[in-house]
Amino acid sequence: MNFFSFKKRASIPSFAVMTGGTGGIGCEVAEILLEQGWDVLLLTRRPSKAEEQVSSGKGRFEAVFCDLTQPVDLETVSATVLQRKKPIGLLIHCAGKIQPESAGNITRVSLEEQTTINLTSPILMTSQLLPALSPNAHIVFVNSIAGVMPLQGSSVYSATKFGLRGFARSLALEFKPKTIQVSSIFLGAVDTPMLEQETTDGGSILNFVNKPLSARHVANLIVQTSAGKGREVFLPKLDGVFAHACLIMPWLLRITTPLLEKIGRIGLRRFQKHKATSNE
Repeated sequence: MNFFSFKKRASIPSFAVMTGGTGGIGCEVAEILLEQGWDVLLLTRRPSKAEEQVSSGKGRFEAVFCDLTQPVDLETVSATVLQRKKPIGLLIHCAGKIQPESAGNITRVSLEEQTTINLTSPILMTSQLLPALSPNAHIVFVNSIAGVMPLQGSSVYSATKFGLRGFARSLALEFKPKTIQVSSIFLGAVDTPMLEQETTDGGSILNFVNKPLSARHVANLIVQTSAGKGREVFLPKLDGVFAHACLIMPWLLRITTPLLEKIGRIGLRRFQKHKATSNE
């Protein structure tokens, strides 16, 4: 799979710009791209940690400090990238933030942080870097099933992800066929530090209806998707089917939630047992 992707891209600029590289998925994506010969620029609040986590490959890796909650930081970094005059072949938005809380407990801080990281930053960054994209570049938005199916107890997160889907779809319409491609990856739960923190903070038990995906598996899917035409990908696929069914029939989610929560609690116990065994 990786060899095919590399060969297909041999004629385009091998420069990738990413966000969210220290959260689990991003590091795996960076390593795969480096193995394929891409030069990777990672925007992160923890450059030193990223450099420790990402193994070297054929390409060159660089981690640059950027706080996505601060639009000024993003503008500064975007301007620096533009000044390099190096065509971007791949732009990946991988950063994400979730703060579980009921609608009656939403604070201004959590609202602004989730909205800025999940929605505002990807939109601004894409707009600012469009002049640097090569004619056949690919933009990938790492989204969530919560961007298709409402997530009880995390309404702000779900709202930002619904918004990101709308932006990605609208953006794709601005480009002519066979030019810049736009893809969105809608993920269920992924075994990363973000999932562990979400669980600790009282996140949705529905995360564990299915076994959480491995970060490496997701990273491979992201790289594979970025090598083809723009599209929407749902992982697991069945989650995507169910989520769209719930959009058409809103009552479906309400009547199935008790059963899904029961299955989720069983899945959570299995996940915690597996984690405890792995840490021994």
